Amino acid sequence: MTPFPETILVSPMEWGLGHTVRLVPFISKAVEDGHRVILAADGTSLDFLRFRFPDLLWIRLPFYAVRYPENGRFFRKLIAQGPGILRAIRRNHRQVSEVVSKYNVTRIICDHRYGLHHPQVHSIFITNQLWLKAPKGWSFGEGLVYWLHRKVLSRFSEIWIADYEGVPNLSGLLTHPKLLPERAKYIGPVSRFENVTAERPVYAKSFEVLALVSGPEPQRTIFEERLKTRFKKSGVTAVIFRGIPPATTGEIMIVQEDDILVVNHARDEYLAWYILEAKEIICRPGNSTLSDLNYFGKSALLVPTPGQTEQEYVAWHLEKMGTFRVIEQVDL
Repeated sequence: MTPFPETILVSPMEWGLGHTVRLVPFISKAVEDGHRVILAADGTSLDFLRFRFPDLLWIRLPFYAVRYPENGRFFRKLIAQGPGILRAIRRNHRQVSEVVSKYNVTRIICDHRYGLHHPQVHSIFITNQLWLKAPKGWSFGEGLVYWLHRKVLSRFSEIWIADYEGVPNLSGLLTHPKLLPERAKYIGPVSRFENVTAERPVYAKSFEVLALVSGPEPQRTIFEERLKTRFKKSGVTAVIFRGIPPATTGEIMIVQEDDILVVNHARDEYLAWYILEAKEIICRPGNSTLSDLNYFGKSALLVPTPGQTEQEYVAWHLEKMGTFRVIEQVDL
């Protein structure tokens, strides 16, 4: 950050909450340094940011609502949605020009928002996926896709890679291609729990298993329901964090279902306590979740989102390293 006050536009991609929570440390640091921060998002991402930073100015900046299939054949579904995604990126680029002019924005920090760059504004793109993994049988095209990806990223002033530079690392080839984009640098895994002191919530009871449910619908709900079935059959005491922040800063829903405590959302201090106390953790292998577990020195049973190739790759990459275990969602 520069020493003089800036107006910083911060925007995550709306694809689950992973890209959103990863921006928390950057927002907190900018506010601490006296900069003016404007939050730009939509949907659940905006709900989370408004809940976490209720005093900051916010604007709606919607992206394309990517639809996930229930059968796990996401790649085919994504190809069909390609034209809509490209239109959304172009629309975001036009919108960011209006926002920069209206609010005198001097810096942009975005997480996987490809349209949020401006020729007169220092624009930073945060990523955990440079190399895009294709499904089995399509890997022959990955090199060409990465060449195109580098061309797109060249429009940004800086590329921040959320992983370790060397080995071991969290994402393997995804963050360590042979040729990095221009102006790219590794910033290490980013956790929202940096400088957070764990605090036991008043509703906490003893438990055995913690499940962190995240990701886009309908797979988020499918994952949650499979976990509930597994826990009820095994008879374990479990806590499920659903990753659904309130639409306002009001009360958070907490429900007890037999031996399962279901929590929609929680303050960082409370969630940190649950992660530290858990004997076993089950979660998606999303980068932000893995970064949080890495920060606390915790392992987990990873359940990749069906058809989401980068999660499948990362899960097996980490199991080969001996740091995590993996199970397919269907086997839950």
